Amino acid sequence: MKRLALISAALFVALAGVAAGAAIYFRPAFVFGEPKSDEPLAHAVPSYAAKAVNEMQARDATLRLVEQLGAIQDKIIHGDRAALADQARLLRDIAGELRQFGPGDWSDYINVRTSLLYVLSGGDAHVLTPLIDGNVLGAADQKLAAGIVSFAQGQPRAARKLFMEIDPRSLDVSLVGPFALARASLYLDDNQAKAIELLDDARLACPHTAIDEAATRRQIPILIGMGERNRALMLTTSYVREFGKSIYASKLLREFAEATAKRGDMDDPEIVDRLADSFDDRDMPVASELFIAVAGEALLQGRLKLARAAADRILKIGNAAAPETLDKARLYRAAAEAPSADAGDALRALNQITADRLSDDDTEIREVAGFIAKSVVGNDIAAGRGDIKVRAGGTIAENPILPKAAAALGKADALLNEADQIIARSEK
Repeated sequence: MKRLALISAALFVALAGVAAGAAIYFRPAFVFGEPKSDEPLAHAVPSYAAKAVNEMQARDATLRLVEQLGAIQDKIIHGDRAALADQARLLRDIAGELRQFGPGDWSDYINVRTSLLYVLSGGDAHVLTPLIDGNVLGAADQKLAAGIVSFAQGQPRAARKLFMEIDPRSLDVSLVGPFALARASLYLDDNQAKAIELLDDARLACPHTAIDEAATRRQIPILIGMGERNRALMLTTSYVREFGKSIYASKLLREFAEATAKRGDMDDPEIVDRLADSFDDRDMPVASELFIAVAGEALLQGRLKLARAAADRILKIGNAAAPETLDKARLYRAAAEAPSADAGDALRALNQITADRLSDDDTEIREVAGFIAKSVVGNDIAAGRGDIKVRAGGTIAENPILPKAAAALGKADALLNEADQIIARSEK
């Protein structure tokens, strides 16, 4: 009997061990407690199930208006300035619709998604207040909505904190691009690599749209600043071809020129050649505006090779460029040649440009360039040529020039030193 009892006890212990092991394997929470999940909080998914007629009508009407808003914004980035008024009207109309939403409307995630898209598209963030205060959202969507409100109301720190753990690709497909674009703007100053990553997400999610245009426009100057020349030039070509008529294109052209002129490694005629070779004839009006922006900014930063190459390219484009752009190109080319062995030609070109056709900034550039050219060629050659008179042996101090004008060719002292070297070589 004792032996039977021992065998029974052993079997009981063994079976108990098996049972405990199974419990640990299949339900570890029994022993170790619930594990902490590293998975991000899930966002809601739209349901298209049938609802009451009035709810369906409100949902569909608002959704159509937001879709119209996207279409209008796409018109704007293709040059339709009249669409700006339509955009303003739609933004007001959508806000009016959303303010009429009650708790039942906010329980429909399609309405939630539509309202978030509206605010990310430039709409009034106050329409989301009832949604956030109503506590109808899950934790992930509550953070998303609160972050979008903070972003729209100009509170970048709060928005950045709320967006921190939200992957754009975890959102409904209609929100991916607008959200990525918005979040990227929060990293432009202190984490440009992150900004580029998010801008890539935005472009890939919404190709050929206003989101794509805005993301590309923001990326290009950043890439230039980071030294990613090849990618920046590729995107610039793409932008000019597809979005060259955008009402925001002038902003990109200016920022491209500023970013390029700041970098010494971009003082290279190859930059202009590569861009020019990538454009078609139909791109030349916009390309000429790009090159004139580059020439002017390069001149101000003392990047004379780049300035001359850009101005030369505009003159080659010819009548495809606007008349005023051609006038600027002649001025900028002459100014870039002033501290060089071509100073005589530069001076003659400068004297043929009448000041009454120039802006104040360009008039200053003409004055400084004329002074430098005369310093190079000497008074005997300069005498009687134009209305800029420089005293023999004159210096910048003896010939007062506005401080801003002195910056027109970068560092005037450096340019004059170069001019002195040319004079010295010519006297040998």
